[in-house]
Amino acid sequence: MKKTVVKQASLKSLAASALQAWESETSWKAIRALQMLGSPDNLAMARRFAASKNAHKRALAMYIASQLRRERYSISALTQSDEYAVEETQALLLTGLKDPVTNVVTAAISGFAHRPHPSALPALLAFATHADADIRFQVAFALAQYHEDASVEALLVLATDPDDDTRDWATFALGCMHEADTAEIRERLWQNLGDSNENVSGEALAGLASRKDERLIAVLLERLNEDCMVFELEAADMMAHPLLLAPLNAIRNAVSRKEDSNSYWHNRLDDAIAACGGSKK
Repeated sequence: MKKTVVKQASLKSLAASALQAWESETSWKAIRALQMLGSPDNLAMARRFAASKNAHKRALAMYIASQLRRERYSISALTQSDEYAVEETQALLLTGLKDPVTNVVTAAISGFAHRPHPSALPALLAFATHADADIRFQVAFALAQYHEDASVEALLVLATDPDDDTRDWATFALGCMHEADTAEIRERLWQNLGDSNENVSGEALAGLASRKDERLIAVLLERLNEDCMVFELEAADMMAHPLLLAPLNAIRNAVSRKEDSNSYWHNRLDDAIAACGGSKK
């Protein structure tokens, strides 16, 4: 009984923290903590909040439902967790899609990136053209988990979105999260290679490289230099083409005497060189 009382007090305290300074770092920290406390009490609280007249409480219910998990500990003492009450939380998220308040809908949509449900797809597709950029971003985020043709078609449109983050995630979803390989997908990725946002361009590069698009060889020969991003190195690794070996070796020679040679960037450089026929340092 005492444990239950303490646990309920903890849930109430975290919920209060999440609601008092809504969407502040303190609020998100409390939300993340609530998401890791999967239990009948937490699920019951989320259900109560989902029926509240307070929009912030309803949004909090959606965020809890989106990633509700129960922590466990492995033999190595590293914290791990399992999904909790998936069907019940999916049902809550589906109700959130019909909420009249944008912030609640946004929170519900975000949940389907973690707990996809086929019944949510029609609503997600409808929201893909919503006026609110946050909603369109969350739709792009969620549609990465839906592999139907209609999802791909929506992502092709979202990959041209005026909002950088939405365009970035839609390009990533098309390029790396979806296995479909059509002329339309390749053309959109090719167009996004020239995007002014370097992350969008990089995700397009990664998507084309994963499909072994030979047009990338010329692009990489231009982009591979000591100031290139990890995107270019990973693309070279995936293309594994001997023509890329010379510029990769030139990069290694140019940066070999610089510090931090064990960084992720340097490791990806070594991997790319090995993939293209060279030797790891």
